[in-house]
Order: sequence, then structure tokens, then C-alpha cells
Amino acid sequence: MNVRRGIPIGRRFWGAVLMFLIRLLLRLEVHGEEQMPRDGAGIVYYNHIHWLDPPLICGSMPRYAVPLAKVEVSRWPLIGWVLRLYHVIYIMRGMVDRTALKATWEEMAAGNVTVISPEGTRSEDGRLQQAREGLAYIARRTPDAWLMPCAVTGTPAFEFKLKNMIRRPRVVITYGRPFRLRWPAGTTSRDVLREMTDEAMAQLAAVLPPEMRGAYADAAPNVHRWLEFEV
Repeated sequence: MNVRRGIPIGRRFWGAVLMFLIRLLLRLEVHGEEQMPRDGAGIVYYNHIHWLDPPLICGSMPRYAVPLAKVEVSRWPLIGWVLRLYHVIYIMRGMVDRTALKATWEEMAAGNVTVISPEGTRSEDGRLQQAREGLAYIARRTPDAWLMPCAVTGTPAFEFKLKNMIRRPRVVITYGRPFRLRWPAGTTSRDVLREMTDEAMAQLAAVLPPEMRGAYADAAPNVHRWLEFEV
């Protein structure tokens, strides 16, 4: 049985600050969050179109969640320090970062939610890129974990400019149906991890506007060999 860790003090303080800023600077709409399981380890995965995406998801989510962030952010003045207190997991891109993986698996073992960008990097044109197998690879360590797609639109309109702050850009977060992966007996091959990830990405594409589906524009969300949806 998973036992959740206590929420860090830094998250409680900076989480409140984040929600204040979200309400002040954005017109945020969140749809489908009521489908999120109330307990158990989970992975929320999203389309990455702006640096603001993971803070918005975590700040508006009904559960405590720990996002993965590129390690370069840790070196940003002030922001890196704040995020350490807020509690994120820094990951080195372009390689297997075992330290980040271990930290992620520890959060899931504690019954918490992790927030992941399967594409591995931000999309420059706003359309979904081909995801890496890392989404299924991370889920494999906690086979009972649920996964939930999260579509983000509107964040590229945000800038630290007075006119934009007055206008308050409209940002929409839309959750899809949660599901679990059906794990085969024995060793899971890379090909199977690839298929699992692509099926999961088809679920994400289904809750995105058609023009943002990119590499998964022709994916079939109703065809799934490896997914089992929550009741």
C-alpha cells in the first residue's frame, strides 16, 4: 500500500504564491480534473508548448504533484532556487538520467503524482512531436500507477509585458480519461514500450485541438492494445 509523503513546506508557501499569480495574470480554465483518481500513484503527461505549462498544471491540480524540469532551469537566477523549494525533479535531457528516474520512482512509490512531458522538449510550433519511450519506461516501475493526458493551450500568449498582463491571456487545461497500462508477463521489450507510449499519446492528441495534434494527427484513440481505462 502506498503511503504519501507530506507536502514540503516550500510547496505550501510557493504553491499559494503561484495560485495567486495564476489568478492575477491569466484567465485559466480547467476541464476534466474531476476524473483524476483521488489516490494512488499517477502520471500526468502533457504537451509542452511553454515554460509555464508544468507550473500551471501543478498549481491548478487537485492533488500534490511533482514535475520534471530540465536541469538548465536550476541555474536560472532566483527561479532555480524557488523551484528547489517548490520541489521539482531536475532531469538531464539527451541521456538516461538515473538520479532523476530514481527520484521520480520514489515519488510514485510514495503514492504521489508526477508531471511529465513525453516529448522531452518544448514544441516550437505548438504541435505534438514524436514522444520517447520514457513515459512507459517510467510507468513500468510502478505497474499499478494510473496515467492521465493533459492538454494545454494558450500559454504561448503569455509574456512579461504590461499589455499582456492587463489583457490576461486565456489558457485552457483539459484532462482526458485516466487509464492504466496492461503489462505483459516477463520482460517488456522496447517495441512494446514504444507501442504503449504511442497509444498514450493518441489519448493526449484526442483532447487537443486538431491543429495541435502534429505527429499524432492520424492516431486512433479508440484502438488500444495496451491501455485499460479507469471506470
